[in-house]
Amino acid sequence: MQGTLPLAADVGLLILRLATGLVFIPHGWLKLNPQGPLKGPTGFAAWLKQMGVPAPRLLAWVVALLETAGAVLLIAGLGTRPIALGLAIDMSVAIVLVRMRVGKASFFGTQAAGWEFEFILMGAALALLFTGAGSLSLEALLGF
Repeated sequence: MQGTLPLAADVGLLILRLATGLVFIPHGWLKLNPQGPLKGPTGFAAWLKQMGVPAPRLLAWVVALLETAGAVLLIAGLGTRPIALGLAIDMSVAIVLVRMRVGKASFFGTQAAGWEFEFILMGAALALLFTGAGSLSLEALLGF
């Protein structure tokens, strides 16, 4: 039993990385795609500027790349902890700035979207920040 527990934990981390990354990729693509509803990083930067976010152009690119390329690396298990930290910060800003301040949302929205979705993504990112990628990852394969 003791020999299977570490493998089970590593499978759990793989599932967590896959699920988290697969949710972030399309959200990041919405911010990168110039034909999408946000009109790419330029449109996303304009939206951030309206909310008073400093350096909106730079942060639009950082968030878009973090949620796409970072999510792919997260799935592969490469750079897991720094990417997870970035995603946790990303979701905490989304909760406080977008959902709470602008959207006036409660945790579980009844009239409009709440912030429970961002909260669970932040929790998943924080779990990966503290645990790392596990042995079923490129980090382990490369010896990091």
